[in-house]
Amino acid sequence: MLLVNSILVHMESTAESGRPLFRFRPQDLTQIPMHRVILAQLGYSSHFSCEDTLDRLKLLVPLVVLLSPGLILVGLAQDQLTIDASKQPSPPARGRGPSPSSISPGNSTHLPIRLELRIPSGPLQPDGTTLVDFVITNIGDDVILLPSSIKESDGPSAYLLTLWFTSDAVKDAYFKDKASGRPVKIQIVSTSAEFYGRINDPHSFLWVAPNQSMKVHASPRVQLQPGTYTATAHAELLHLAAHDSSVSSEVVGTADSETVTATLTATDPTPR
Repeated sequence: MLLVNSILVHMESTAESGRPLFRFRPQDLTQIPMHRVILAQLGYSSHFSCEDTLDRLKLLVPLVVLLSPGLILVGLAQDQLTIDASKQPSPPARGRGPSPSSISPGNSTHLPIRLELRIPSGPLQPDGTTLVDFVITNIGDDVILLPSSIKESDGPSAYLLTLWFTSDAVKDAYFKDKASGRPVKIQIVSTSAEFYGRINDPHSFLWVAPNQSMKVHASPRVQLQPGTYTATAHAELLHLAAHDSSVSSEVVGTADSETVTATLTATDPTPR
């Protein structure tokens, strides 16, 4: 645990220096005194090439797992990890909610991921929803840390990863205006999953190696309507900091998926 906590303390200092906290280069370990002996034994230096990054990290993984069994490095121990967030309750709405960062697929500089949305064609569930998958792949050269806890964080230095999708398949929701008596469309964007990570809790992050993926199984949390529709997934990573009675947020990075098409059908009311 001391080994991982030392890494997290160093990560916080790199965030303060301007480099995103969640991007973790193996050579960063050489800046932590406790690791220099370990890295010397593995043949690390502060100037090794990217080609041998993964091979050498494979040697480091047993040491990390030994000292912190709850910390998971995706891609070295397994090809893909699936997180089930389908039963995660919706958090309080953030004003109008997050907004798509782009109408075209891609990612911002500080979030080197490829985002993929998988929506199965077929009948909707009785409640008008269908389970979807978000696949996040590390397309950078560095190992990255992604928030992975479905439990909301409290306290300073928290990171929030939000996943959602936009589609014409989503049914519009309305509330009745008391003054006019007319229905008013609700403009808040519904999210599908939120993951929290804290600097002082290494178990709340996943380490994702280059070219490796994590899959999130989630609910859209909104009713969908039958028909053939396109949909686009979105991801937003925020850095949250508590200041007395208030919390400030800063966007670390965003990503948007390729548009996918799904054909949804009404639930068969006839029991079999």
